[in-house]
Amino acid sequence: MMKTSKFIRILSLALAMLTVFMTVGCGPAGGGKDETGDGTGTSSPSSVTTAGAPETSAPVGHTGQTPADVDVDYTVTVSPLNQQTNNGGIFQGWGTSLCWWANRLGYSDTLAQKAADAFYGDDGLRMNIMRYNIGGGDDPTHTHIRRTDSAVPGWLYPDGNGGYEYDYDADHNQLNVLQRCVDAAGENAIVELFSNSPPYFMTNSGCSSGNVNAGQNNLKTDCYTDFAEYLAHVTDYIQNTMGITVTSVAPMNEPNTNYWGAYSEKQEGCHFDAGHAQSKIITETAKALEKYDLGNVIISASDETNTGLQLAEYNQYSRAAKAVIGRINTHSYGTNDIAALGQLARDEGFIMWMSEVDGNGTVGTNPGQMGSALWFGEKIISDINALMPCGWVMWQVIDNHISKDGYNGRRDSGMVDVNGGFWGLAVADHDKEEIVLTQKYYGMGQFTRYIRPGYTLISCGADSLAAYDKETGTLVIVAVNPTPKAKTVNFDLSQFEAVGSTAKVVRTSGRGGTKLEKWAELDDIATYEGGLVAELLENSITTYIIEGSKMGDVSLEEISLDGAKIDGSQPWNNGSDTADHVIDGDLGSFFDGVGNGWLEIDLGEMTEFGVLGFAPRGSYEGRMVGGKFYGSDDGENWTELYEVTATPASGINFAFMPDGCAYRYIRYDVPKGDYYCNIAEIKLYKVG
Repeated sequence: MMKTSKFIRILSLALAMLTVFMTVGCGPAGGGKDETGDGTGTSSPSSVTTAGAPETSAPVGHTGQTPADVDVDYTVTVSPLNQQTNNGGIFQGWGTSLCWWANRLGYSDTLAQKAADAFYGDDGLRMNIMRYNIGGGDDPTHTHIRRTDSAVPGWLYPDGNGGYEYDYDADHNQLNVLQRCVDAAGENAIVELFSNSPPYFMTNSGCSSGNVNAGQNNLKTDCYTDFAEYLAHVTDYIQNTMGITVTSVAPMNEPNTNYWGAYSEKQEGCHFDAGHAQSKIITETAKALEKYDLGNVIISASDETNTGLQLAEYNQYSRAAKAVIGRINTHSYGTNDIAALGQLARDEGFIMWMSEVDGNGTVGTNPGQMGSALWFGEKIISDINALMPCGWVMWQVIDNHISKDGYNGRRDSGMVDVNGGFWGLAVADHDKEEIVLTQKYYGMGQFTRYIRPGYTLISCGADSLAAYDKETGTLVIVAVNPTPKAKTVNFDLSQFEAVGSTAKVVRTSGRGGTKLEKWAELDDIATYEGGLVAELLENSITTYIIEGSKMGDVSLEEISLDGAKIDGSQPWNNGSDTADHVIDGDLGSFFDGVGNGWLEIDLGEMTEFGVLGFAPRGSYEGRMVGGKFYGSDDGENWTELYEVTATPASGINFAFMPDGCAYRYIRYDVPKGDYYCNIAEIKLYKVG
């Protein structure tokens, strides 16, 4: 239940922000009711009114600027209503796969320790999740894998007598790095073991890179139990002989794809069909773990390459497989249906990680060395805001190596172009035994060093991500500005019970593409009672740490829209994505209106509400920027309620209304000349 005083404070702060076009009465309207009778709509309602803003002053302890003091470019709302629920609201942390970089540099204790310190140490990224690759090991007569790092040794080999034997030293390099990373991460360390392929002699092709037909299963039908035994045996050794606690085992990697063909130059891989094949290896792995008395180790699946495939595969697991899966892992190289997968996790309550992604993208205008960092920061934010996973794990932190001698007769790739896009965060220089750090490394540290295991994530949208530590009352906000101009942003914290009086500021940037900041600690800035107004430097990633805050709870009661009538502009290609989808209760359906699109809901009677909820179309959240909501008593005279000035978060966003807000008609318009009217859902709530 929200206290009355708290609601009054939220109301007064909301009214104070009228000048930044984010609350009731925020400016001239941008769309209107169909007055022509031809269904095309007009550019504005017939009459629009706006509410005035009362004068406010900052209370004692908050001396920062308010939205009324400056010209704000946009507002980011940090709402307790958008907090993470996955894993009981507990974020487990950040990490990387050790495959393949640990295999390449683990021969050197110096490089192994420097890498562990850089990525897992307190002075480094402070990651805590490490995904160790259980190599299948290819036929020793094969020489097709050409990279210096990706021929990961297997542990198991034929003994020449029809059986198998283990070589516990075969993967010394990767195990050397694993142990050092576990030690550097300390008590927060989480270790997952994953497999790209079974041993070559368990495959149909006799090759650990995949089947001759890359779209067909490569594990022999009579080897499921043997492969599961292999995974469990390695798990048992790492946990009970090496003394490293293993949290989870993932028996598949991007399985339902046609990527993994025999004799690849790149790496191991194995196709598993969705449904029976995937379910069988999951259940066989569960039996093998039980046989080894590894009750603490959960199974994760299926590490699919994109969120749409992961969603489809989850729905095809057998009942027995679902019963033994402890966590869903998805990669996000493709983000189709990402919002739907995130919603499914919330609906069914399963734990989920985003367990692998990276790329060579860049964003920004002449960003110099910040281009890759800004791209990666936006990727972290978009993944988390859509999925709300309890762990976010990148592919490999080192993808390139410098060595005059190469490795195993093969040449290394050399130094990356730090002004372009590249995979990984750092480069290993084997000649100098150094780890070369990039701005992309420092950009990721803006997240990993300050949003810690045990925090609760809060989705925000607008290139921003927040997290809150309930134990210490610390609120963390990370914001990316990939533009060539500084932006003044209002972080609206009016739904928090308390806001600390100052914010610590840490920034990584590249002003003009050349002047680099790396975790620069700036002067503290003051908050105002309900938020923080801050400047985001061009080409920057900035972290704000506000101690002494209290998130509290906001209770809402949804108002039924059953019986409401809805009308809207013409949908795209006269298709089926019509306006009625926005009140069907399904975030997966949406209205796709074009041509200065609009929709209008007739509630049937005057309806009082305290919160307007809206959900953007999944994966197209940016199309709502500039859209406006209106209310009307008569369907002719309209009051502007809310403008979407920045990309909203996936799922339901919440706009608080003034006390006593009541209308019969609700309307949503896009700006004139913008041919996208994409919205998934509209909801109304009373404040409990």
